[in-house]
Amino acid sequence: MMVVGMPNVGKSSLLNALRLGGVKKGKAAFTGAQPGVTRKIGTSVKIIEGDDTSEGVYLLDTPGVFIPYVPNAESMLKLALCGSVKDTIIAPTTLADYLLYHLNLQNPRWYSEYRSPTNDVTSFLEAVGFKTGRLQKGGSPDLEASALWIIQRWRGGHLGRFVLDEVNEDTLEGLNKGTADMGTSISQARRADRDLRSQLAKKKFKDAG
Repeated sequence: MMVVGMPNVGKSSLLNALRLGGVKKGKAAFTGAQPGVTRKIGTSVKIIEGDDTSEGVYLLDTPGVFIPYVPNAESMLKLALCGSVKDTIIAPTTLADYLLYHLNLQNPRWYSEYRSPTNDVTSFLEAVGFKTGRLQKGGSPDLEASALWIIQRWRGGHLGRFVLDEVNEDTLEGLNKGTADMGTSISQARRADRDLRSQLAKKKFKDAG
């Protein structure tokens, strides 16, 4: 059998866990926090011992498989924030802005150790930089380093646990329509990033009013 899925969703970790549970042996596949750790199809790994009637069960680890088109810019942001694409594809400050938007929707108290509730990502990242010591020469906050750090904190479950999608009948219907008419490639998502930032700003202004 082959383990197939999106990048950085835990395929190699699943293989290692099945191996440990099935044959009581250690890790056979390398794992990491960034996508692309698995670069090629590996050798077969036994996860269940065979017997007189069976040869056992073997798994093959595989590199992540990404969808050929991303339906819209926000979907690309969700994938990037979850770590399914490399952090260099979309600016960390943009991802942090999108994360801050969701944190404010869920519970602003989750980031209260850094500063009071805010819609201003620059102010938020400055507070994170001062709090964690991520500073540039001269003592000014390093916004990009602070953004990467806060994103990793969220991925590790330290800023609440929630999904980025609003799952209901209307959104599922919209997703099905969008999947049938995909038109935004990964490279185009970078350009669409500016449009999404404008949309987020409008949402913040509307919520504040």
